[in-house]
Amino acid sequence: STWDFKKKESMVKFLKPGRVVVLLAGRHAGKKAVIVKQMDEGVKKGRKFAHCLVAGIEKYPRKVTKRMGAKKIAKRSKVRPFVKYINYAHLMPTRYILGAELDLKTQIKEEDMLKKDTKEAMKKSVKKLFEEKYTTPATVKDEKAVATEYFFKKLKFQIITAQSYVLIRGQG
Repeated sequence: STWDFKKKESMVKFLKPGRVVVLLAGRHAGKKAVIVKQMDEGVKKGRKFAHCLVAGIEKYPRKVTKRMGAKKIAKRSKVRPFVKYINYAHLMPTRYILGAELDLKTQIKEEDMLKKDTKEAMKKSVKKLFEEKYTTPATVKDEKAVATEYFFKKLKFQIITAQSYVLIRGQG
């Protein structure tokens, strides 16, 4: 109908490069990622749906305290990234936007996603970039520093099943 057409035309595009999103489905469900490139129309071959290329954190850095030595801090600050295409339906956008300080467009190219060896090299460069950004915190607490801090923190939520609910309530 014409109403649907008008509604689609007036919708604001908020899933833009730099937006921090939480993945809702699949292997990386519950993990945070940053949109690198969005494809609103889809591609003719393969993905005929609206999707985007994201780079995210598969394994988050662990907690670091003052008492730890430099070697232990370096080991705990490791990050394991992932880079993949995700359907818009499986993303939950957050209010945070990582700006130009995390320059992923130069590191991630669509051509590199086609071959396994180039994808691995790309993931290594993203890992280096993520770890560098994590280990050099911002001196001024502005919006971008808060967004970066949020991106590198693991989400904390607990999935409660019927069995665990019975154990928690003490009725079993």
